[in-house]
Amino acid sequence: MKRVIKQTLSGFMAIGAAIGILMSSLLLGVALLGVQPVSAMALSDVSLKVATLPEITLLANAGGRELRNSVDDKLATEYGNKIDVNNTNIASFRKFRGLYPTIAGKVVANAPYDEIEDIFEIPGLSQIEKDRLKQNIDIFTISPPDPALVEGADRFNNGVYK
Repeated sequence: MKRVIKQTLSGFMAIGAAIGILMSSLLLGVALLGVQPVSAMALSDVSLKVATLPEITLLANAGGRELRNSVDDKLATEYGNKIDVNNTNIASFRKFRGLYPTIAGKVVANAPYDEIEDIFEIPGLSQIEKDRLKQNIDIFTISPPDPALVEGADRFNNGVYK
């Protein structure tokens, strides 16, 4: 009798574990990815033995539309090819000679700007630095600050090292 009760309790624990895994996976997927489950897990696959658990259901994109975020949308604009003075980080200035790191730091630290020409009004900018910015004015663009790009210290050190 004790053996039957022990096996039954083990079976219930296996079912509980399977349901816990399913619910955790579904809730995490929905919370992080904004997706809906393709199908529910068949609990009939769970035997009373603890040996195996059913596979976890894959999640699919709801509605078949492409998942994008605000950064992907911004990269599809001029921002992906030019330096957006309101949303860039210091490291993006590296590819332009004479702008990194001093001028880049000043531009990033004094953002946001209403117009690109406002970068010439940065306090403490030397005439040489202003001339260098004027020579490179065609590499800049401007858009409203995006919290995904400007919050925290990522604008000064985004953790990407080459």
